[in-house]
Amino acid sequence: MAPVAQRIEELEAENKRLALRVKALEKELYGSRSDRRPAPDPRQGTFSEIDEARAPEPVTAAPKRAGASKAKGLPRGPKPLNPDLPRHQEFIPDPDINALICPASGRPMKPGFTESVEVLARKPAEYYVRVLIRRVFVSPLGEAPVYSPWPSDVMPRSRIDVSVVASILSSRFADHQPYHRQSKQLERHGVSLPVNTQCSLVALACEKLQPVYQAVITDTLNHTYLMMDPTPVRLKSEHKSGSTKQATIWTYRALDGPVFFEFAENKKGSTPAQTLNTYQGILQTDGASNFGGLPAREAVTHLGCWAHVRRYFVKAEESGDTRATPYLETIDRLFRRERLIKRFGLNAEQTRELRRRYSLPAVDALYAKALDFAQNQTLLKTPLVKAINYTLARTQTLRECFLHAPSRIDNNLAENALRPIKLGAKNWLFIGHENAGPRTAIMFTLVENCRILGLNPEEYLANILARVDEHPNKRIQELTPHGWANAKAAQAATPL
Repeated sequence: MAPVAQRIEELEAENKRLALRVKALEKELYGSRSDRRPAPDPRQGTFSEIDEARAPEPVTAAPKRAGASKAKGLPRGPKPLNPDLPRHQEFIPDPDINALICPASGRPMKPGFTESVEVLARKPAEYYVRVLIRRVFVSPLGEAPVYSPWPSDVMPRSRIDVSVVASILSSRFADHQPYHRQSKQLERHGVSLPVNTQCSLVALACEKLQPVYQAVITDTLNHTYLMMDPTPVRLKSEHKSGSTKQATIWTYRALDGPVFFEFAENKKGSTPAQTLNTYQGILQTDGASNFGGLPAREAVTHLGCWAHVRRYFVKAEESGDTRATPYLETIDRLFRRERLIKRFGLNAEQTRELRRRYSLPAVDALYAKALDFAQNQTLLKTPLVKAINYTLARTQTLRECFLHAPSRIDNNLAENALRPIKLGAKNWLFIGHENAGPRTAIMFTLVENCRILGLNPEEYLANILARVDEHPNKRIQELTPHGWANAKAAQAATPL
């Protein structure tokens, strides 16, 4: 019996080794994101909820004609170049005259047809000096001289055109290029713009754009559905050379609307509590607690985030605890119903009815199962225990997500707005001065709204920097990214 027992032990060890190998391969195949799970086993079948949603049947596609390509997606081959780009025709010289003699007949060849090919080309950035000249008229009696003002797109004291300032702002806050890196790039074009000069230009631009930033804040706070999320950033400390301290950039995003950022030198919740001191409506956050008591106000309806709940159960499943799988399957069905709501365009009443009939019973069953587990849990703080405790501590706010429409069950829109800042911080590392914090919030606000709307931030910033000084303050909404995009769309739709 000894050899049999030894063989069983060897097979069990081999089984564990192969299981760990499979788990590593699945993680390598499906990515390293903590909230991503392996693909479901096709042998287990699928759970269709289209009948549950009672949504209209999708339009059946027309049958493919005979001989049509069976490949899915876009046709193969290079994609056509953007038709909006300017075209410059170049005529290729004809071959040498001696090469145009037919070798068989000895007679000259005639033109048969022409062919063309489009290739994408680029001109290097061109920097030049604008020499602006104006005449000054003087009075014979020595009165004040008369002259035309300088164009609105130049900063005469700084001797800089707004196109250069817009390029610096776009590179720094949209492409996350640090100032010293931009300075080196400009030197290759024969332009000297040290870091301190660029910082001065950014400070001047933020001073001009402060009214536009305030207009974005007003527009965002006028919505009755806000998503809020903080992210830590490093701020250079003035007390010790070379050290940094933790600051915070707060995100406030309206549902399908604008977004703005606010800088704070600490991570306390007093900042959002003061900003939203008169806010009334729905407020959606993650599971953090540093919101200054804002979600507990009577006029505020607090919604939680199921995406954060899901991440805890994903970590529990990745730790090898199979008891987390049923919780994840329930949560995945909740998110699938939300995708069906968006896909079929259900209205508010249909959304609430679907959630009442299917989502809320599933949520209540999940809570009952979690509560039963918590009552019989051990003292070990395993990942599953943490996930269960996290869920039960936020039962009301998580359930509240399914009682309103339109509403979301996650806070991902706010996190998506923050993601470029977190990724860009790997380049610029920290904020260099306390005064630069509010400027960072201003510029990230304008650039992020441009990204949401699909606008070119450099084009937008150059345009409003040239207009903001002379633009009426009562119409400042026209210069916000949303107002600017609407005006641009209306102008494009107007017939010539």
